[in-house]
Amino acid sequence: MADEPSFGQRDFMRKLVAEHGMDREAVVQSYARAERAGLVRRKSRVSGATAEEYALQLWHDGTGPKGWLKA
Repeated sequence: MADEPSFGQRDFMRKLVAEHGMDREAVVQSYARAERAGLVRRKSRVSGATAEEYALQLWHDGTGPKGWLKA
């Protein structure tokens, strides 16, 4: 479907890390802009979280014990 985002959340975060390295601020801001533009969609509803807050939650998830986000 043409309206669907072309990236999953983790894949998009990995793409941004490939572009920006482990610069948390750059990755979080880029992810938030992409979410607002409809390029990536939240899989879960996080009530009241801004795009930036949600992106930061993804950052912490990926760089924490799960470790799916690496440079």
